[in-house]
Amino acid sequence: MQAIHWLEQYEFARHALIAGVAVGTVCSLLSVVVVLKRMAFIGEGVSHAGFGGVGTALILGLGGLSQDVVVMVFCVLTGVAIGVLSRKRHVEPDSAIGILLVLAMALGVLLTDVWRNVRSKPWYVSWFGTPSNPPSFEQLLFGSLLTISPTHMWLAVGLSAAIVLTLALFYKEILFFTFDEPVSAVFGVRTGPIYYLLLVLLSLTIVLSMKLAGFLLVSALLVIPGATALLWSRKMSVVLLVSWCVGITGVVGGLLLSLQIGHLSSGPCIVAVLGTIFGLTLAVRNR
Repeated sequence: MQAIHWLEQYEFARHALIAGVAVGTVCSLLSVVVVLKRMAFIGEGVSHAGFGGVGTALILGLGGLSQDVVVMVFCVLTGVAIGVLSRKRHVEPDSAIGILLVLAMALGVLLTDVWRNVRSKPWYVSWFGTPSNPPSFEQLLFGSLLTISPTHMWLAVGLSAAIVLTLALFYKEILFFTFDEPVSAVFGVRTGPIYYLLLVLLSLTIVLSMKLAGFLLVSALLVIPGATALLWSRKMSVVLLVSWCVGITGVVGGLLLSLQIGHLSSGPCIVAVLGTIFGLTLAVRNR
């Protein structure tokens, strides 16, 4: 198989596979919470906010890991802002997500246009140095295996482990909050901090997944595994296990498909495998 050959010969392919397993694990576990708590649209808003982070990093002359850090901070702040606006009932949650989504995307595009106009100016070069080539919009939108460096791989593994550990430490509180927020508050669960904790974890997970799936498709990793698992069972331990299996199969299968065929973006391949699993599950359940 060509995919096996790529994994044996090229280091970036192995980096992508390791990062994919780590990211797939986190996404599949959070996916159950996202589906049950109906937070899928929040994932869309936070992922699209990454455009604002990319534009900000470009105008500041940052690239590589520094750019990823700016995108991460931007997405986390956007997620927290969505929580503040919706929890305090300044606006409805879907309105808050829609407003911040378009503002962040518009900011990213505007800053990118400004950067293109000023990057060759002497004052800009003296302040920020010679600009590097920006990532292509195709890579940003749909992901690319070529963007996974050893640093990105270890960052994905480390942050994924930290997120899984956090979910394990607050498992009971998150589970109670997910199923019945008002009752959980009565029993002493601090619903506000738990909600913001989930937003931060969700934002970090989205940033980790962007390299593989891109800004447009990353939400599929946070919806399809949980939705598929809930078609099989209502027992939480079974749902989490099935969601993890679906997420890992989708990510690994999509990456191998991308390598096998070649010249295909990793994001669409991952979503195609996840969508196929969901479709087959739905067909079997209906029968």
